[in-house]
Amino acid sequence: MDTIISIIVPIYNAEKFLASCIDSILSQTFKNFELLLVDDGSQDSSLSICQSYQQNDNRIAVFHKSNEGVTAARKYGVEKAKGEYICFVDADDIIPENSLALLYKVHDNTDMVVGNYIEVMPHSSKKNRLYQTQTGQLNGIDYIGLQLENKLYHAPWGKLIRKKCFNDDIFSTPQGIFRGEDLIMNIKLGLNIENVKITDTIVYHYMIRPSSCMQSRKPTLEYEKMFDQFLMLILKKNGLEAKLKKAILSQRIDALTGLLTEKIYLDKNDIFVKMIYSQLRLSSFDMKQILLKTCLSRPSIFNLLYRTYRKLSSITS
Repeated sequence: MDTIISIIVPIYNAEKFLASCIDSILSQTFKNFELLLVDDGSQDSSLSICQSYQQNDNRIAVFHKSNEGVTAARKYGVEKAKGEYICFVDADDIIPENSLALLYKVHDNTDMVVGNYIEVMPHSSKKNRLYQTQTGQLNGIDYIGLQLENKLYHAPWGKLIRKKCFNDDIFSTPQGIFRGEDLIMNIKLGLNIENVKITDTIVYHYMIRPSSCMQSRKPTLEYEKMFDQFLMLILKKNGLEAKLKKAILSQRIDALTGLLTEKIYLDKNDIFVKMIYSQLRLSSFDMKQILLKTCLSRPSIFNLLYRTYRKLSSITS
């Protein structure tokens, strides 16, 4: 029987959590899968853990490569995959035992199935948080729009993606991009897929751990401008700039709002900031747009308005 699903786990120094991740995958009620463990130059015992599991299950293939980052590890896994569908899992997360079965059951021959997830906080007294997502079917361009508007999570996990939708360009990003790689990947996938099915069924447990909350490099206005330039090259090349105008503005609003939350000063005379501000002046009554428009005029009140916006969003979601 041909392999239906290839599960790809990129691994880097994950010895503390790796066994739990692999155990959750091997416990799946859906059995027709292969598990590709891609060790990205780990310096701990991750590789030996992978090899010990490989000895006991012939569905497991272990690969060891020099360290190039998680995106390169995922690309390597896709190149080695034999399944009709690709499923990514991060090495410090787990999936419920019926995840693959639930995703495959509703796939209806679509190019991508997107499931729901919960944030699990094992080292915190905070309750687990359910991600709120819309459901339904849409085409690839609409999927790109939802990604730009941040209405659908950017992570590659929690999905089944038909392997033929991947090409060499999917994982290709400039070396300077250290944040937003997943968004770029999803936009490029959206260009290659015809249809997407979104379900609210929980298929993934995203584990919030102290180490995962650390950002080695904070964004800057110059970085956001560079990222926007690269993003627009993709959209313009495919004739999507006008069609996704509203979604592009939403992405830019999120970028500037993110800088403000980091208390990074925004120069209103900067060409990029002025462009967005001029677009905001002509925009509708979206709360995020009103928030940013007000705060570009009066930066000192940003934190108060942002906290109010977040509270209102949590109440209405």
